[in-house]
Amino acid sequence: MKASSHLFKIVCAFALWLLGPEHLALAQDYGSRLGVRRGGEVSFEPQGSGVLFDALDPAMKRWYIPQELYSEYSWRQWEYSNYARNLYQRYVDTALEGDYFYDLFGNFVTKGWLILLNEQSQPLQQGNRLFKDARFRNWFSGLVIASDAKGQYHYAITMGDAIRTTLTPMTFSKPSFDGVQFDLATDKYMLTFLYSRASSAGGLVTPDDGLNRTNNTLLMGGRTTVQVGDFTTLGFNFVNAHQSNTLTDGFSGNPLSGELTVDQKVEPISWIEVLLSDDSPGDNEGGAAFFPAGSDITITYLDGTEERGKEVGFEPVVEGGFPREGFISADGNEQIKLRYDFNSADFFLSAAQDKTQIRKVEFDLVLGNDYKVQITSDRQTDRSGAPVFLLVTQARNNVKDNTNIKVVSFEYGLPTATHIYGFTVEFADVMGFDVYGEFDNSRVYRKYPYPSTDQGNTDHSTSSGIAGKSSANAWMINLSKKEYPWFLFGEAFTMDRDYASTTYLTEGDGKMDYTSGYFENGENSSITERFLWEFVEDNDDQDRIPDWGRNDALSTDRAVFPGWDENNDFVPDFNQNDNTRRTNLVPDYEEPFLRQNVDRPEFLYGIDANNNAWIDRFENDNEPDFPYKRDHRGFNVYGGAYVIPQVRITFGHLRDEKISTDHRNYATYGLLNIDLEHQTWGRLRILEVVKSIKDDIADNLLQWDNRSGIRSDRNIEVTDPMLGRDTFFNSLYIGHEYSPRSNLTFKNSLKHELWHQRMDAAERATFGLDSNEFFFGIINKLEYFYELGRVRLMPRWKSEYRRSTYDLFSQQDRDELTEIFGTIVRLPFLARTTLTMGIEYVLFKDLDAKINNFQSFITAGQLTNTSD
Repeated sequence: MKASSHLFKIVCAFALWLLGPEHLALAQDYGSRLGVRRGGEVSFEPQGSGVLFDALDPAMKRWYIPQELYSEYSWRQWEYSNYARNLYQRYVDTALEGDYFYDLFGNFVTKGWLILLNEQSQPLQQGNRLFKDARFRNWFSGLVIASDAKGQYHYAITMGDAIRTTLTPMTFSKPSFDGVQFDLATDKYMLTFLYSRASSAGGLVTPDDGLNRTNNTLLMGGRTTVQVGDFTTLGFNFVNAHQSNTLTDGFSGNPLSGELTVDQKVEPISWIEVLLSDDSPGDNEGGAAFFPAGSDITITYLDGTEERGKEVGFEPVVEGGFPREGFISADGNEQIKLRYDFNSADFFLSAAQDKTQIRKVEFDLVLGNDYKVQITSDRQTDRSGAPVFLLVTQARNNVKDNTNIKVVSFEYGLPTATHIYGFTVEFADVMGFDVYGEFDNSRVYRKYPYPSTDQGNTDHSTSSGIAGKSSANAWMINLSKKEYPWFLFGEAFTMDRDYASTTYLTEGDGKMDYTSGYFENGENSSITERFLWEFVEDNDDQDRIPDWGRNDALSTDRAVFPGWDENNDFVPDFNQNDNTRRTNLVPDYEEPFLRQNVDRPEFLYGIDANNNAWIDRFENDNEPDFPYKRDHRGFNVYGGAYVIPQVRITFGHLRDEKISTDHRNYATYGLLNIDLEHQTWGRLRILEVVKSIKDDIADNLLQWDNRSGIRSDRNIEVTDPMLGRDTFFNSLYIGHEYSPRSNLTFKNSLKHELWHQRMDAAERATFGLDSNEFFFGIINKLEYFYELGRVRLMPRWKSEYRRSTYDLFSQQDRDELTEIFGTIVRLPFLARTTLTMGIEYVLFKDLDAKINNFQSFITAGQLTNTSD
């Protein structure tokens, strides 16, 4: 019987040994977030950012969650916010006093205070009133909720100054929405409606008489979903922001197309200037080709009379450009300006009526090659009155032989509204597949201003886009399936360059500053854009503060470092001991004693789908957080299998094209993930990435600089080194952690990236590339913990070797070896006092230049008293 018992124990122990590694591999990996235990004591010294192996996913679409949540959410990283059932929670004071209130029919409602009111009456001077009582801030902390439910029916009205709300990432997503959200939910249907007076939304409190305005920018939006059967959900989206003038009749015109402000109706347009330029000035050839003979202007007057410029002798004054046979060209930085002056003698003598009677102006321009069209007028200015050019259209692709000659027709007007509508389709677990698809259409409305004694007049010519393309589309589809051991993911998308999710804001006097324009020159502005309002924010770090400065942002987020704040303390993990009170300019990976546990960000590994030498989840830019970038289209598909639970193989193909140019990113890739853990030989992690790349799309970034204080704005521009133009890429990471004894730990890691250029020497020289661009680094660490009575000794060693032709912020050759030897001694004495002393010896070898070699000897001591 004893022999059988011993045999049973041995078999059980062997079975547990076999099951142990798999069980550990599938357990949640907390890294160092719960601290590091040494000798019964838990410490929280900086450890730097890490990489969770299960979150290594080659999907192109944007990450919206920390990597720690990937195993739970996988490819579904955002969700539609509907607070009908689960209310937006915050503690409130329920004490009621104040004034008596009655409903519309004279019935007594309650005794209390008016907390929030927004009403609009038309036609009326200062007809829009917004009031927020001080108690909205002091009692309710900026959040008021009304809700009710019965059976399956739930609704909630949420009023706040900083509501985090999302319809879809392509239509509306803001971390701090100042407005009203109404939500309704049943078993089959869900509905959300949004409203905000985007211009001067009031914040937490307004004056006692409210903020009363005639000129306003109003936001309305919504989403509804319908459950069709057991597997299908249909959704419909709608977002509109428009200029509102309360002097107009509320029942005339189309309010969704917006209205001109009071200031815009005071004076006529005196001149219009069209700017033609090269859409790809870097190549200095094939720029805008303008054919004057076929181009013309059409003017429509208030009485319906039409006349063409050439017929009456009204021609533009042409400045700039290079004369060619039959056309004028603007190559490189050259520009062509077409000035139509309604104060000129040509117009005064030839036109049927004067400028005050113009109702519509339409341009027909014959253009070719790689053109960009911008326009301005004396009514389209900044606050100082200087004209501002806004983008009208651009050529598709970088054509240089005039094979794309066409008539580009468009009306001139001032922007009055931005409008998005679309739909979504979701299939859940249909034959094992999950599918999400979305289509959205965006347009920017314009209206031509003319003076009128009747401010209620809404009879203004309305247009959007250009003839034949009045709007812009965006669509995406994601498909995924998991059927162990197999998995599959596919994505396809198109985002037009003109897809707009931004609107201009009017000031109280009706003036608008177009210098803060998202559409200015077709590029983002670097200044704080206080006259803009975004449907989809730039919030790469997914906190409560948008990364850019917009009108409704309480402040600009100066601390943007996606993926580098795993403990969510708003301090980068590579400079953990920096704060607003005590500035630290030395990154932890270079600071004495801290550098033992913190490695350089260059040693982080992961997926780099856009081939700019930055791991995708660490990237920061200055664009809205759409799932995919504007002016891009393409697809990505990959599949694979788990050989065993700890070994995963993935193969895929990616095609990403920039619509407005001939640039593209084509890649065929394979991934090998190995994550093995054993109680005897430790944990081994391997990531092997192999890619064949043809990528000439520049993906420049705005990244965090670790070498200055948290109080300063440290996001610097990082230029894509363009290493993948025609390249074979190989990336290998090997990490091993081993603890033969509980108080002895070895950590070793190796990272090697190789960009082998397949171009010949002459072509490489054009781009300044070597035949092989690479990064090679090895880190070895040893740490021993020993208790000698009350004295705690921790001798340690770290060796860092790196050889590279580039790093994250530069393309500088390096060949360096750093050896660090140190010991930390802790001596507790008395009841609450600890003496800590440290010694560190550093030997640095510059194996390339050899002139930067140095060695240092550092000692430190501190006395710590901990209160009860």
